[in-house]
Amino acid sequence: MASLDIVIYGAFGQTWHVHGDQAGAEGVYLRQDQVDGLIETPVRQVWDANARQVGGTLRGMWRDVRDIGLGFIIQPKGSQTVGQVEDAFRQSFVYRKDQWDWDAVLPRIEITDPVNSTTRSIDVQLYEQADFNPGTDFLVTDAALPILPLRAGQPLWYEDDIIEPWSTTGTSGSGTIDISNPTPEPMYAKFVLTRATAWVLPDLSWSGPPYARVPGTDKRTGRDDSSRTILMPEITTAHGGATVDLDYINGTALMIRSASDENLLGQMPVPGQYFIHEFPSFLQPTTIPVSVSGAPAGGAMVQLVQPRRFERPIGGVQLP
Repeated sequence: MASLDIVIYGAFGQTWHVHGDQAGAEGVYLRQDQVDGLIETPVRQVWDANARQVGGTLRGMWRDVRDIGLGFIIQPKGSQTVGQVEDAFRQSFVYRKDQWDWDAVLPRIEITDPVNSTTRSIDVQLYEQADFNPGTDFLVTDAALPILPLRAGQPLWYEDDIIEPWSTTGTSGSGTIDISNPTPEPMYAKFVLTRATAWVLPDLSWSGPPYARVPGTDKRTGRDDSSRTILMPEITTAHGGATVDLDYINGTALMIRSASDENLLGQMPVPGQYFIHEFPSFLQPTTIPVSVSGAPAGGAMVQLVQPRRFERPIGGVQLP
């Protein structure tokens, strides 16, 4: 019988196989009936109703942070006592990223579904102290049973980003980039640009049923931006390149920034024009147009970074 493989990667490079074929390889097992918050993503909604309305109306919906509670069985492993294994495991989890290490990461939970051949991750951190009160000398019993309260500030599971490039060897050119989004979540992509006098990028509204989306009038706003484009500011050697990050909609990034994180929004050639559309969920493979002029000798390149976000660690891909 197939089972999920669950691996925890610690903040300082540790690896712990806690469930699946290699469970306990480092002396730590996920406890049965001690798993909470791992599957469904938390949702918060706002509803209201007028004086004569039957029922109510949904007015808004948000994804809240994901709180996860995980219980473990920790045992001796090889020459390491249960105390040594427990201490190393506990040090894999932190309350926040290391404040002095520019390359610091949070602990990561990875779940592999061998049936559907998917591997998804979520980054977590402690939000309060661990629940570990042995009640006896766990060095004598050779077993520790901690419960860790974890929080994922970004509550969606993710797969590796898909990166699609387009380039030209001339000083100007136009073409298309492949794009798709087979997930149930809107996609906040990134355009990564090399230097050029003028890039023109798409900012399209979409409409239509799943896996038949086309540029069209936005159902939510009534705007028809099916051919909308954005003229980018000149990207110079001093800028070192630029990134357009649609995740600014969620307040997590500058919308347009140089390679050194300089905010370029104030340099937009058309004042007040900026990106307003994300890419829809369940977007079939299609293409979007790009063009460039004033590229240096050797040409220019744009990369479209397409994140994959899911409500759950398994499933969630709607087939056409």
